[in-house]
Amino acid sequence: MTEDQSSQQPYPQGYPPQYEDEINLIDLLRVLWKWKWLIIGGTVICAIIAAVISLQMPRIYEISTVIEPGIAGVKNDGSFMLIDSVANINGKIDGGIYNRKVEKALQLDPLKTKVEFKSAVVKKTSLINISSQWEEGNTNLGVKAFRQIMDLISGDYSRIVEQRKGDYDKQIFMKQNDINKLGAQRTSLKETLANIKQRIAKLKKEVLNVKNNTEDLMKQRDILLKKDKTGVEMPLLLYSTTVQQNISYFNEINDQIYEFEEKKEAVQWKNKNIEKDINAIEAEITALNASKGLISNIKIIQEPEVSRYPVKPKKKQIVLLAGVVALFMFIFLAFFIEYIKNATRSTKQTK
Repeated sequence: MTEDQSSQQPYPQGYPPQYEDEINLIDLLRVLWKWKWLIIGGTVICAIIAAVISLQMPRIYEISTVIEPGIAGVKNDGSFMLIDSVANINGKIDGGIYNRKVEKALQLDPLKTKVEFKSAVVKKTSLINISSQWEEGNTNLGVKAFRQIMDLISGDYSRIVEQRKGDYDKQIFMKQNDINKLGAQRTSLKETLANIKQRIAKLKKEVLNVKNNTEDLMKQRDILLKKDKTGVEMPLLLYSTTVQQNISYFNEINDQIYEFEEKKEAVQWKNKNIEKDINAIEAEITALNASKGLISNIKIIQEPEVSRYPVKPKKKQIVLLAGVVALFMFIFLAFFIEYIKNATRSTKQTK
């Protein structure tokens, strides 16, 4: 009985299943050992072919840049208001809106040089990473493509930036007009205050004159009283009347001085309030200018950079994958050939 016939001989009754499984495993190992050179040689050849092909494939480099949405203003809570959401900008780039525009701007033939940008939002930030893959020798063209897409994105939002700056300019212009109006009021109040002070000075001078005149009259009256009273009644009466008139005029001038002092204080109070209002508006203008200065278009956080090493082809992965696939393929082929041989032998024995 040959070895092939013994391998086809049915197992005696009462053999345990575990023993039967061990015999089947031995048969499988025998097949693998029998065709070991086919399996090993085929796998090695396929791996070598894959290595050769991968070496001949063009090397692909990745160019990437990082951008950040510009600022459109400052919210009431102090946080920044972006010109567009990160998700929206990322969706436009990743959706390929700018791919054809870049090709057209650089006059590229899509059949020869296809532009394809991919983007992703950096986790827990407002940064967007943009990447694109280019063959070796076209990396300079890739950098130009990145410059172009930056210009296109900035162009899309330049109108919003100018509009927001224009809004701030209008607010600043209105505030400046308010300052000019208050300045005119302040100038008028200063003139009024100067007139009041001048009037008070004149009244005080007049008071001093009246006072001195009254004192002189009283001295002369006292002299007349010390003399012989014959024939002095009329002069004394005139002196007394004049003194009374001076005192009345003195009180009247003092009342006027008091009124002008009150007007002076009122004008000074208004002037101080105007100064406060002007200072407050100037502070608002400073804040508006600061907010306007924050308004910006798309920011380039990282300039376009070419990867140091090619990202494609991944030679090790290609060779490893080819080797694994070839290994399983030739193992299957070995079992298939063995199955065909056994089937052919069984058919001949049956005949």
